[in-house]
Amino acid sequence: MPQGFANPSRRWIAAAIVVVAAAWLCYAGTIRGLAGFYGASSNAADWVLAARIEPANPENWYRLGRYRQLDFDHTDIPLAISYYRRAVALNPRSPFYKLDLASALEMVGDNAEADKYYRGAQTDFPISAEVSWKYGNFLLRQQRLPEAYAEIHHAVIEEPKLMPLAISRAWHSDPDVQVLLDQVLPDTISADWEALKYLAGAQQPSAALTVWQKLLAKRPSIDSKTLFAFTDLLVKQGQFDEAGTVWRQAMNIEGRLPSAQNGISLVFDGGFEGGLSNGGFGWQQTDVLGADFEFDTVVKHSGERSARITFDGSANLTYIYPFQNVLVTPGTHYRFSGYLRTDQISTDRGVQFEIFDPQDTKQLNVYTPNETGTLPWTLEQADFTPGPQTHMVQIRLLRQPSQRFDNKISGTAWVDDVSLVAVGPAQ
Repeated sequence: MPQGFANPSRRWIAAAIVVVAAAWLCYAGTIRGLAGFYGASSNAADWVLAARIEPANPENWYRLGRYRQLDFDHTDIPLAISYYRRAVALNPRSPFYKLDLASALEMVGDNAEADKYYRGAQTDFPISAEVSWKYGNFLLRQQRLPEAYAEIHHAVIEEPKLMPLAISRAWHSDPDVQVLLDQVLPDTISADWEALKYLAGAQQPSAALTVWQKLLAKRPSIDSKTLFAFTDLLVKQGQFDEAGTVWRQAMNIEGRLPSAQNGISLVFDGGFEGGLSNGGFGWQQTDVLGADFEFDTVVKHSGERSARITFDGSANLTYIYPFQNVLVTPGTHYRFSGYLRTDQISTDRGVQFEIFDPQDTKQLNVYTPNETGTLPWTLEQADFTPGPQTHMVQIRLLRQPSQRFDNKISGTAWVDDVSLVAVGPAQ
């Protein structure tokens, strides 16, 4: 009998424990749910409620810290720091809490304490690109450059998308191309191209040439857009020989066809065998309404193809394609030649070649005859001597607008075997 009475008692105690536990879990779940509800609100005042309801959740304090640090209208950096410290105390293994705490500490000038938390974040997450990037930028601001470059170097290895920004910030801190190449960037082709792109855009030809020589040793695939920006910079800076050398080196890497006339001509790919470059010292062309440009493998003067332009008779066009920039030597006498074929070119203004100085047409502007109607392959020639200021000429096929009533051009023109050869000193 005594045991019979004991068993019900124990069952009541167990039941009571279950009820209390269930009530506690219900309460805890309700509290957590309320905290989650307020924490997910877009109203910052609700985040304070979330932190009060669930003070042991570090995310609540971290969220409040970011609000007080980053919201322009409610900025309170000391209060943000206090919130961040509570978040870090509750979760000392979070590198991201420490990063933002370090950032806030730097804002109030406590750089020693900021450095402590940056290093703490790095200890917690040593392979993180974000941690290395933020710490590296902090070190840059502190002018601790070798340490900064080491951190940024690690960041760009882990996250190559940071490369352009890393190059910019490193260059502004110390415009030394060897530091950039040796300490900041990884020794990769992609990093070298990014450096060359930045330096060309920053108008730094000497530094860009150093990067180019490093790239050459790796024989990379050519980034055409960056190459064009680089050669354009060299031309703009008056470094014409360097521009020509870079172009030839790039074309050699690409295995592009040599110039016409067995390498004597200065025109690159005068027979259009290699296609359009649309930059640098190759052929360039842009689509124009009323004219259709393409290559023709059937009608050609020599080689595998020619360039063909078909005018559809819908407009009184000014047409200037294809064109190519060619480097020349002032005071040297040159002979231009190019083959032209036409079929039913209408109006009084047909097609012709023009050779001129693109930087100043007053220095040089030469035309071959204006051709209309139908002609077989015809050699067009012009001799000229660049003046002392002309280091580059542009060769192009030109159609000037007609002044007559019947002025809409139709018909077809072919171009092939374009050449520019030095024939001696000025005459």
